[in-house]
Amino acid sequence: MKPVVPYLRVLAGLFAGVTLWLAIVEIIHGNVAESLIQLLFFVGLGYLAIGKPLRDRHARVEADRAALAARAEAGHQAFLAGDRSAAFAPPPEPSPPPKMRRGVLIAALVAAAFVLIGIIGDISDGLDAPSGNDATTTPQTSARVTPGSTTPAPSATSAAATVPVVTSAPAAVSTTTANAAAAGTSAVMPDVECMDLQTAQDTIQAAGVFYSRSVDATGEGRMQVQDRNWIVVGQQPSAGAVVGEGEALLSVVKEVEFAGCR
Repeated sequence: MKPVVPYLRVLAGLFAGVTLWLAIVEIIHGNVAESLIQLLFFVGLGYLAIGKPLRDRHARVEADRAALAARAEAGHQAFLAGDRSAAFAPPPEPSPPPKMRRGVLIAALVAAAFVLIGIIGDISDGLDAPSGNDATTTPQTSARVTPGSTTPAPSATSAAATVPVVTSAPAAVSTTTANAAAAGTSAVMPDVECMDLQTAQDTIQAAGVFYSRSVDATGEGRMQVQDRNWIVVGQQPSAGAVVGEGEALLSVVKEVEFAGCR
């Protein structure tokens, strides 16, 4: 059983890294209670992973200090007795740290790579909302996204993404126009549908408004971490309306979910 223990600590460290990342995701989505639960799991798994090595290192340091103190006391007594050679003898060598087995080191590197790849994949995927929030998301329909349409376009292939149709809200245009007119900075809203989110933001900034907002068109609350991986399928207000800072709202889906514009 003893040779397996280091690998079990590596496994505990792997799950500790996963639960820490899940806690960070919960905090990003505002789920404080769930994040605290994940942090408790992280602390427990982290202790199982590195608790014993830390205790062993502390015991080794304390033993070295005790040996050094004993050697100093013995030298002092030898000096008082007139034995100068014993009094000025070199201190004892510190105890060497235990060597990590090659297999354990490889397992630790593989576990770290697994956690890192999972984090990178989650970030590139838009930090999907945790499963506990699924009940609050809007239902999806089996249709491709067709901007400016009130009926879903027929699917061309079986790989079409299932996302709801996004339509602009004409009623919000007049309110947005009035708010923008009262604001200090305003511009004419350009047509940015079918652009990737980064290009759409740059276009709105070129029109004279720096700050725009984006939202997941599927209602799942996914975050747009890499703007160029998202496509604008709806905008509020519509093109030609006056818009102020923070009033441009872009509905987006992932690039792989986008079926193209008519």
